[in-house]
Amino acid sequence: MFKVKKGITTDPDALLHEVRIDRQSSPRFMLDDEEIDLWNDPYNVFVGKSPIEYIRERILFCERKEIDPFPDVVGKFREKELIKNALMSGSQILLKGKKGDGKTTISKSIAKLLPSRLIGIKDCKIHDDPIQPTCFSCKKKILEDEVVELEWVPRVWVRIPGDPMLTTRQLIGGISIQRIREGYDLDHPEVFVPGRALKANRGVGYFDELGAVPSSLQTMLHELFEENQVTTSEGDIVPFKIDTLEIAATNPANYRGTTPIKEPLLDRMEEIEIGPPESLLEEIEIGIRNMYSVKVLGEDSKIPDWHLKILARVVRLARDNSYMFAKKIESEPSCRATIKLYDHLTSAAVRKGRSVPLLMDYGESYDIIKLAMIGRIELTYGTKESKNEVVEELVQSAINEIAKEMYNLIPSTSFDGFYEDLKKVASNVNEYECILINNDTILLLQKKPSVNKLINQFIDDLNDNELYLSLLEMLLESISRCTNLFKRQIKNGETLYIFSGKE
Repeated sequence: MFKVKKGITTDPDALLHEVRIDRQSSPRFMLDDEEIDLWNDPYNVFVGKSPIEYIRERILFCERKEIDPFPDVVGKFREKELIKNALMSGSQILLKGKKGDGKTTISKSIAKLLPSRLIGIKDCKIHDDPIQPTCFSCKKKILEDEVVELEWVPRVWVRIPGDPMLTTRQLIGGISIQRIREGYDLDHPEVFVPGRALKANRGVGYFDELGAVPSSLQTMLHELFEENQVTTSEGDIVPFKIDTLEIAATNPANYRGTTPIKEPLLDRMEEIEIGPPESLLEEIEIGIRNMYSVKVLGEDSKIPDWHLKILARVVRLARDNSYMFAKKIESEPSCRATIKLYDHLTSAAVRKGRSVPLLMDYGESYDIIKLAMIGRIELTYGTKESKNEVVEELVQSAINEIAKEMYNLIPSTSFDGFYEDLKKVASNVNEYECILINNDTILLLQKKPSVNKLINQFIDDLNDNELYLSLLEMLLESISRCTNLFKRQIKNGETLYIFSGKE
């Protein structure tokens, strides 16, 4: 490492060495038009450390406090433990899992272990650390200038998309023709423009689908992953030595669209398998957290528990090889299907002037569910059924499961009173006694103690008419599927349950 002395250096080779300054050798630093001391609070925590050092400190802090360092990642307790251990060891990480299994979310969660902002040298293309600069331009400033301007820079998380057409310039960087036209010499540091991988300096570089990066570029990554620098295919050393945590992702072998990663590159990473949510509750939690209305608009989800379970089970049944129709699905739906099912159901209800969904919001022939599912599944070759038919079977099976659960929760001691009060408020449609799923029915039933007693076992607020209506519909649907007491029909866009006799 080059030993920095106070004042202007005359050593022509100084820029080729690693540089680290201390208080005695430091130029004056200006931040927001004020001179600051980088070696004192509150500024010293934002310089002088590598991403791994910051991450190790944060993991150890979380361990002492017994808190989860990755709160954005639902479940995946085993995977989190392996990731923490790999990070503590200063390792680069390869996340292997199917589409939508949370690889990108995990990489962003790791990046959040870094400070939300750092102090960098002003106008540096890679947010160079003023205490240990790496690019030639910043080294020159630190070694020769009496005053160096600094700036706050945001937390760095750079996605490097796997693309067979990815070029060296896009990945590593290249020469700026504009700078040459402005009169800069070809070997001037300002002439080199860093690519995506180098812009991840002091942060996290996320290689999304690493296998899709061309083999020639994968070879360049060997040196980057191990030594934090790059030598081009022509033998030129790029004038940047960066400090980055590299995280890569890939799909399992033989997965559609997956290409192999070169073994020497695999040898430089710790491979961690990432799977789908292990439980229904985890699937639901991921779906709710990532809904458009929740994540973007900041609203609370109004989807009741029964609909959350139905839609999540539609997706989980499609992944369950013990289920007959899942065997007809070659490419399974990911958690993104669950998220979009929640989004579409919410939107369908809002369009009808409600915030709480009903079964009718699933659409005729479950079109709303098909909207989220059709493009996210592929059927096995030779399957006789169409995607539409497979999705319809998935929905029917999911509703049947929830119907059985809810029916079994109805106390036998409450059922007769509930049924008799329903009869008292029944409407007559085409000479059939039926319960109409609308607000008028709710207003009548809210006066019936036996109905309210049963409803109150599932929800707390009996004055929330929309939730009350949704629950009533689901209870009647459950009874109709488990007994012969009701038959469901749709008349003029309204759902009604026809009394068909008591067992």
